[in-house]
Amino acid sequence: MKVGVIGGGAIGLLVASYLHEQYDVTIYTRRQEQADLLNRQKLRLIKHGNEQNIPVRAIPFGWERVEADLLFITVKQYDLAHVIEQWNEWSETATLIFLQNGMGHIRLLSQLKQRNVVIGVVEHGALKRDDRTVEHTGIGKITLSLFQGQFGRLKRLLNASIPDFPIGYEEDWYGMLTKKLVVNALVNPLTAVLRVRNGELLNVHEYKEMMRLLFTEVCAALALSNGEEAWEHIVRICEKTANNRSSMLSDLEQGRKTEIEAILGYVMEKGNERNIPTPLCQFLFHAVKGMEGRDWNE
Repeated sequence: MKVGVIGGGAIGLLVASYLHEQYDVTIYTRRQEQADLLNRQKLRLIKHGNEQNIPVRAIPFGWERVEADLLFITVKQYDLAHVIEQWNEWSETATLIFLQNGMGHIRLLSQLKQRNVVIGVVEHGALKRDDRTVEHTGIGKITLSLFQGQFGRLKRLLNASIPDFPIGYEEDWYGMLTKKLVVNALVNPLTAVLRVRNGELLNVHEYKEMMRLLFTEVCAALALSNGEEAWEHIVRICEKTANNRSSMLSDLEQGRKTEIEAILGYVMEKGNERNIPTPLCQFLFHAVKGMEGRDWNE
């Protein structure tokens, strides 16, 4: 079975590194330089201090038609429109699996001329060290849910047993994404603004109080009915990924654009629809936007 991965970031490299043993994997990168490096020096996976060099095929996205039975789209939300536009021109029949933070991409999926579309959430910790290296910093899981159509050949992957890389299924895609959104809405912007690892949000009393206040606002904006369960889930994630740097913090440190629009922007939009004030979300939203592209060494 042919598996394609669009995106050479941390999650894209992590997915490719674990699926390569059982499937024919191709990574579609944004830059030719990264594709050349992966082809020449192989993909390097670091886990528990050990390194593994993995042979994969890498091609810049758009250079040729994507040939895949399953296609994981792991690019950031702000790059999705270009990917979807290109895919619609090809009109291929692969099952598409979207692995993005937030929920801003849901409206984009309506533009797809695609029958089989799956949405997933990632709870692994992954850090991209360089264009060919990803470190698996925290073992979690990937949960998938059918958005439209059928799973197709994805059923084979759901039934597969891959050590340290479990893949599960959730019936309710909206509930699954909302659960992950709440985690992202708290952990990502707070760690980014405070410049701390995930575990510090629990270890420092004042930070935990900040998280509680933000949680109350997010719950109201999203009209969550299971607040206590959602809070316990956030605490478990922070404990499991205590030593990790959030993706938003890493993006800021590397001078990259963040996914703040797809995360807090979505929460603010839902709050506005329900006439729920979201001052804390707005504060953090503008704080993160103001930090994007700045030199953190200054």
